[in-house]
Amino acid sequence: LKFDQIEDTFSLFNNKAIFSGDLLLQPTGLTGSGKINLDKLEIRSDGFSYNANWFGADTASLKVYDDSQGIAFTANNLRSYIDLNDREGIFYSNGFDSYVEIPANKYICYIDKLKWDIKSSMLSFGDEEINSSLGSKFVSTSNQTDSISFTAKAASYNLKDYIINASGVDKFLVADAIIEPNLGNLTVSKEGTINTLNNATITVDSSDQYHTFKFANVDILSSKNYIANGYYTYVDALQNTQEIFFDSIFVNDNNITNAFSRVKSNNPFSIGSNFTFRGSIELFSNSKNLIFDGYFKLNHNCNLINKKKCLFKKNGL
Repeated sequence: LKFDQIEDTFSLFNNKAIFSGDLLLQPTGLTGSGKINLDKLEIRSDGFSYNANWFGADTASLKVYDDSQGIAFTANNLRSYIDLNDREGIFYSNGFDSYVEIPANKYICYIDKLKWDIKSSMLSFGDEEINSSLGSKFVSTSNQTDSISFTAKAASYNLKDYIINASGVDKFLVADAIIEPNLGNLTVSKEGTINTLNNATITVDSSDQYHTFKFANVDILSSKNYIANGYYTYVDALQNTQEIFFDSIFVNDNNITNAFSRVKSNNPFSIGSNFTFRGSIELFSNSKNLIFDGYFKLNHNCNLINKKKCLFKKNGL
Protein backbone atom coordinates (compact mmCIF):
# COMPACT_ATOMS: atom_id res chain seq x y z
CA LEU A 1 0.00 0.00 0.00
CA LYS A 2 1.57 3.28 -1.14
CA PHE A 3 0.89 6.73 0.32
CA ASP A 4 1.96 9.71 -1.81
CA GLN A 5 2.08 13.15 -0.24
CA ILE A 6 -0.04 15.66 -2.10
CA GLU A 7 -0.38 18.57 0.32
CA ASP A 8 -0.43 17.69 4.02
CA THR A 9 2.53 16.11 5.79
CA PHE A 10 2.37 12.83 7.74
CA SER A 11 2.44 12.75 11.54
CA LEU A 12 4.52 9.89 12.96
CA PHE A 13 5.40 8.41 16.36
CA ASN A 14 2.38 9.85 18.24
CA ASN A 15 2.89 13.33 16.75
CA LYS A 16 6.55 13.47 17.79
CA ALA A 17 7.74 13.65 14.18
CA ILE A 18 6.53 15.16 10.90
CA PHE A 19 7.26 13.38 7.63
CA SER A 20 7.22 14.96 4.18
CA GLY A 21 7.42 12.48 1.31
CA ASP A 22 6.05 9.11 0.23
CA LEU A 23 5.36 6.00 2.31
CA LEU A 24 5.10 2.35 1.34
CA LEU A 25 3.46 -0.25 3.61
CA GLN A 26 4.37 -3.87 2.90
CA PRO A 27 4.16 -7.13 4.88
CA THR A 28 7.85 -6.64 5.69
CA GLY A 29 7.24 -3.21 7.23
CA LEU A 30 6.87 0.51 6.57
CA THR A 31 9.42 2.37 4.42
CA GLY A 32 9.55 5.85 2.99
CA SER A 33 11.41 8.46 0.99
CA GLY A 34 11.55 12.13 2.01
CA LYS A 35 12.25 14.28 5.07
CA ILE A 36 11.59 13.82 8.79
CA ASN A 37 11.48 16.71 11.27
CA LEU A 38 11.88 15.69 14.90
CA ASP A 39 12.51 18.34 17.57
CA LYS A 40 15.64 20.13 16.29
CA LEU A 41 16.48 17.40 13.78
CA GLU A 42 15.88 17.44 10.03
CA ILE A 43 16.89 14.23 8.24
CA ARG A 44 16.52 13.29 4.58
CA SER A 45 16.76 9.90 2.89
CA ASP A 46 15.44 7.96 -0.09
CA GLY A 47 15.23 4.81 2.03
CA PHE A 48 13.75 5.20 5.51
CA SER A 49 12.70 2.15 7.53
CA TYR A 50 10.24 2.59 10.41
CA ASN A 51 9.46 0.69 13.59
CA ALA A 52 7.20 1.57 16.51
CA ASN A 53 9.95 3.42 18.40
CA TRP A 54 12.75 4.01 15.90
CA PHE A 55 13.56 4.79 12.31
CA GLY A 56 16.68 4.39 10.25
CA ALA A 57 18.25 4.65 6.81
CA ASP A 58 21.25 3.16 5.05
CA THR A 59 22.05 6.55 3.54
CA ALA A 60 20.89 9.86 5.00
CA SER A 61 21.85 13.50 5.41
CA LEU A 62 20.83 15.57 8.40
CA LYS A 63 20.78 18.98 9.98
CA VAL A 64 20.51 19.68 13.70
CA TYR A 65 19.52 23.16 14.87
CA ASP A 66 20.44 24.96 18.08
CA ASP A 67 18.09 26.92 20.34
CA SER A 68 18.39 30.04 18.17
CA GLN A 69 17.58 28.02 15.03
CA GLY A 70 21.15 28.25 13.81
CA ILE A 71 22.78 25.09 12.50
CA ALA A 72 24.48 23.14 15.30
CA PHE A 73 25.86 20.48 12.96
CA THR A 74 25.14 18.85 9.62
CA ALA A 75 26.04 15.41 8.30
CA ASN A 76 26.30 13.84 4.88
CA ASN A 77 25.95 10.24 3.68
CA LEU A 78 25.62 8.43 7.00
CA ARG A 79 24.00 5.12 7.89
CA SER A 80 21.55 6.38 10.49
CA TYR A 81 19.46 5.04 13.37
CA ILE A 82 17.28 7.20 15.65
CA ASP A 83 15.71 5.66 18.78
CA LEU A 84 12.85 7.76 20.12
CA ASN A 85 12.57 5.87 23.41
CA ASP A 86 16.25 6.14 24.29
CA ARG A 87 16.47 9.61 22.72
CA GLU A 88 19.66 8.88 20.86
CA GLY A 89 20.95 8.67 17.33
CA ILE A 90 23.73 6.40 16.08
CA PHE A 91 25.44 7.05 12.75
CA TYR A 92 28.11 5.20 10.75
CA SER A 93 30.29 6.16 7.83
CA ASN A 94 29.42 5.03 4.32
CA GLY A 95 32.81 5.95 2.90
CA PHE A 96 35.06 8.85 2.00
CA ASP A 97 32.20 11.36 1.57
CA SER A 98 30.67 10.63 4.97
CA TYR A 99 31.34 13.60 7.21
CA VAL A 100 29.96 15.86 9.91
CA GLU A 101 30.28 19.64 9.65
CA ILE A 102 30.50 21.73 12.84
CA PRO A 103 30.09 25.37 11.74
CA ALA A 104 30.54 26.98 15.18
CA ASN A 105 34.06 25.54 15.38
CA LYS A 106 34.78 25.68 11.64
CA TYR A 107 35.65 22.00 11.40
CA ILE A 108 34.62 19.03 9.28
CA CYS A 109 34.94 15.58 10.81
CA TYR A 110 35.28 12.39 8.78
CA ILE A 111 33.82 9.83 11.14
CA ASP A 112 33.75 6.11 11.57
CA LYS A 113 30.97 6.26 14.16
CA LEU A 114 28.95 9.07 15.73
CA LYS A 115 26.55 8.89 18.68
CA TRP A 116 24.15 11.74 19.44
CA ASP A 117 22.69 11.83 22.95
CA ILE A 118 19.64 13.99 22.30
CA LYS A 119 18.84 14.43 26.01
CA SER A 120 22.23 15.86 26.95
CA SER A 121 22.96 17.56 23.59
CA MET A 122 26.24 15.66 23.35
CA LEU A 123 27.96 14.15 20.32
CA SER A 124 30.44 11.30 20.76
CA PHE A 125 32.84 10.54 17.91
CA GLY A 126 34.67 7.25 17.41
CA ASP A 127 34.02 3.56 17.93
CA GLU A 128 35.89 2.59 21.09
CA GLU A 129 34.50 -0.97 20.90
CA ILE A 130 36.58 -1.68 17.78
CA ASN A 131 40.34 -1.70 18.44
CA SER A 132 41.11 -1.40 14.74
CA SER A 133 39.12 1.83 14.43
CA LEU A 134 41.14 4.55 12.70
CA GLY A 135 39.32 7.25 14.65
CA SER A 136 37.78 10.47 13.38
CA LYS A 137 39.70 12.97 11.28
CA PHE A 138 39.01 16.64 12.09
CA VAL A 139 39.89 19.19 9.40
CA SER A 140 39.62 22.95 9.92
CA THR A 141 37.60 24.89 7.33
CA SER A 142 38.82 28.29 8.56
CA ASN A 143 40.73 30.43 6.07
CA GLN A 144 43.10 31.38 8.91
CA THR A 145 44.37 27.89 9.73
CA ASP A 146 45.37 26.44 6.33
CA SER A 147 43.35 23.25 6.88
CA ILE A 148 45.04 22.17 10.10
CA SER A 149 43.95 18.60 10.84
CA PHE A 150 44.23 15.88 13.47
CA THR A 151 42.90 12.38 14.00
CA ALA A 152 41.33 11.44 17.34
CA LYS A 153 40.51 7.96 18.60
CA ALA A 154 37.58 9.50 20.46
CA ALA A 155 36.04 12.95 20.83
CA SER A 156 33.01 14.65 22.29
CA TYR A 157 31.19 17.80 21.22
CA ASN A 158 28.85 19.71 23.48
CA LEU A 159 26.04 21.41 21.58
CA LYS A 160 25.53 23.79 24.53
CA ASP A 161 29.03 25.29 24.80
CA TYR A 162 30.42 24.29 21.37
CA ILE A 163 33.61 22.73 22.71
CA ILE A 164 35.35 19.74 21.12
CA ASN A 165 37.30 17.55 23.55
CA ALA A 166 39.49 15.06 21.71
CA SER A 167 41.54 12.15 23.03
CA GLY A 168 43.89 9.65 21.45
CA VAL A 169 45.51 12.32 19.25
CA ASP A 170 48.97 11.01 18.42
CA LYS A 171 50.42 14.03 16.66
CA PHE A 172 50.07 17.16 14.54
CA LEU A 173 52.18 17.99 11.54
CA VAL A 174 52.71 21.76 11.66
CA ALA A 175 55.22 23.40 9.32
CA ASP A 176 58.34 21.20 9.72
CA ALA A 177 57.43 20.02 13.24
CA ILE A 178 55.83 16.92 14.73
CA ILE A 179 53.78 18.04 17.76
CA GLU A 180 52.52 15.42 20.22
CA PRO A 181 49.88 16.54 22.76
CA ASN A 182 50.34 15.45 26.36
CA LEU A 183 48.41 12.19 26.90
CA GLY A 184 46.94 12.67 23.43
CA ASN A 185 44.35 15.18 24.67
CA LEU A 186 43.34 18.53 23.21
CA THR A 187 40.44 20.99 23.22
CA VAL A 188 39.01 23.03 20.35
CA SER A 189 37.01 26.08 21.45
CA LYS A 190 34.28 27.90 19.58
CA GLU A 191 35.54 29.58 16.38
CA GLY A 192 38.06 26.74 15.98
CA THR A 193 40.89 27.82 18.29
CA ILE A 194 42.97 24.90 19.56
CA ASN A 195 43.63 25.60 23.23
CA THR A 196 47.27 25.87 24.30
CA LEU A 197 48.90 22.45 24.50
CA ASN A 198 50.75 22.09 27.80
CA ASN A 199 53.54 19.58 28.42
CA ALA A 200 53.62 18.68 24.73
CA THR A 201 56.54 17.21 22.79
CA ILE A 202 57.92 18.89 19.64
CA THR A 203 60.25 17.08 17.24
CA VAL A 204 61.98 19.01 14.42
CA ASP A 205 62.35 18.73 11.64
CA SER A 206 59.80 16.15 10.56
CA SER A 207 62.26 14.35 8.26
CA ASP A 208 65.68 14.32 9.98
CA GLN A 209 64.30 14.81 13.53
CA TYR A 210 67.50 16.35 14.85
CA HIS A 211 65.93 18.08 17.86
CA THR A 212 63.25 17.41 20.49
CA PHE A 213 61.63 19.81 22.95
CA LYS A 214 59.90 18.40 26.03
CA PHE A 215 57.34 19.89 28.44
CA ALA A 216 56.51 22.44 25.76
CA ASN A 217 53.66 24.94 25.79
CA VAL A 218 52.41 25.18 22.22
CA ASP A 219 49.95 27.45 20.44
CA ILE A 220 49.03 26.00 17.04
CA LEU A 221 48.10 28.89 14.75
CA SER A 222 47.72 27.04 11.45
CA SER A 223 49.06 24.04 9.56
CA LYS A 224 52.12 26.16 8.73
CA ASN A 225 52.69 28.12 11.92
CA TYR A 226 53.02 27.66 15.68
CA ILE A 227 54.70 29.35 18.64
CA ALA A 228 56.00 27.60 21.73
CA ASN A 229 58.50 27.34 24.54
CA GLY A 230 60.03 24.23 26.03
CA TYR A 231 62.99 22.32 27.41
CA TYR A 232 65.77 20.83 25.31
CA THR A 233 68.29 18.21 26.47
CA TYR A 234 71.75 19.10 25.15
CA VAL A 235 74.29 16.26 24.87
CA ASP A 236 77.95 17.29 24.50
CA ALA A 237 80.85 15.38 22.98
CA LEU A 238 81.49 13.61 26.30
CA GLN A 239 77.82 12.53 26.46
CA ASN A 240 77.13 14.89 29.37
CA THR A 241 73.59 16.29 29.36
CA GLN A 242 72.21 19.72 30.27
CA GLU A 243 68.71 21.14 30.11
CA ILE A 244 68.23 24.31 28.06
CA PHE A 245 64.97 26.26 28.26
CA PHE A 246 64.08 27.80 24.90
CA ASP A 247 61.64 30.60 25.66
CA SER A 248 60.97 31.34 21.99
CA ILE A 249 60.22 28.61 19.46
CA PHE A 250 58.61 29.68 16.20
CA VAL A 251 58.46 29.18 12.43
CA ASN A 252 60.67 31.62 10.54
CA ASP A 253 60.13 33.16 7.11
CA ASN A 254 61.74 30.12 5.47
CA ASN A 255 59.14 27.80 7.07
CA ILE A 256 61.84 26.38 9.34
CA THR A 257 61.50 26.03 13.11
CA ASN A 258 63.80 28.49 14.87
CA ALA A 259 64.40 28.66 18.64
CA PHE A 260 66.20 31.06 21.01
CA SER A 261 67.48 30.70 24.54
CA ARG A 262 69.37 33.21 26.66
CA VAL A 263 71.86 31.84 29.19
CA LYS A 264 71.89 34.20 32.17
CA SER A 265 74.61 34.83 34.74
CA ASN A 266 72.71 33.11 37.54
CA ASN A 267 72.38 29.91 35.50
CA PRO A 268 75.51 29.50 33.32
CA PHE A 269 75.92 26.81 30.72
CA SER A 270 78.89 24.42 31.12
CA ILE A 271 81.28 23.62 28.30
CA GLY A 272 82.91 20.45 29.52
CA SER A 273 84.17 20.74 33.10
CA ASN A 274 86.52 23.69 32.59
CA PHE A 275 84.44 26.43 30.98
CA THR A 276 81.14 28.21 31.49
CA PHE A 277 79.19 29.99 28.79
CA ARG A 278 76.82 32.95 28.93
CA GLY A 279 74.97 34.48 26.03
CA SER A 280 72.40 33.26 23.52
CA ILE A 281 71.80 29.82 22.04
CA GLU A 282 70.02 29.50 18.72
CA LEU A 283 68.56 26.40 17.07
CA PHE A 284 67.51 25.75 13.48
CA SER A 285 65.53 22.60 12.82
CA ASN A 286 67.44 21.74 9.64
CA SER A 287 70.84 21.94 11.33
CA LYS A 288 72.15 19.35 13.78
CA ASN A 289 74.34 21.86 15.64
CA LEU A 290 73.28 24.69 17.93
CA ILE A 291 74.72 28.19 17.57
CA PHE A 292 76.37 29.65 20.72
CA ASP A 293 76.88 33.43 20.70
CA GLY A 294 78.32 35.12 23.82
CA TYR A 295 81.41 34.60 25.91
CA PHE A 296 83.06 31.82 27.90
CA LYS A 297 85.16 31.86 31.05
CA LEU A 298 87.73 29.42 32.41
CA ASN A 299 86.74 27.74 35.68
CA HIS A 300 89.64 27.56 38.16
CA ASN A 301 90.55 28.39 41.77
CA CYS A 302 93.95 29.91 41.09
CA ASN A 303 94.19 33.55 42.25
CA LEU A 304 97.21 34.14 40.00
CA ILE A 305 95.19 33.65 36.84
CA ASN A 306 92.61 36.23 35.85
CA LYS A 307 89.15 34.79 35.14
CA LYS A 308 88.79 36.74 31.93
CA LYS A 309 85.73 36.51 29.73
CA CYS A 310 86.33 35.70 26.06
CA LEU A 311 83.97 36.57 23.23
CA PHE A 312 82.73 33.42 21.59
CA LYS A 313 80.53 32.38 18.67
CA LYS A 314 80.42 28.83 17.39
CA ASN A 315 78.17 26.53 15.43
CA GLY A 316 78.12 23.46 17.64
CA LEU A 317 80.31 22.42 20.56
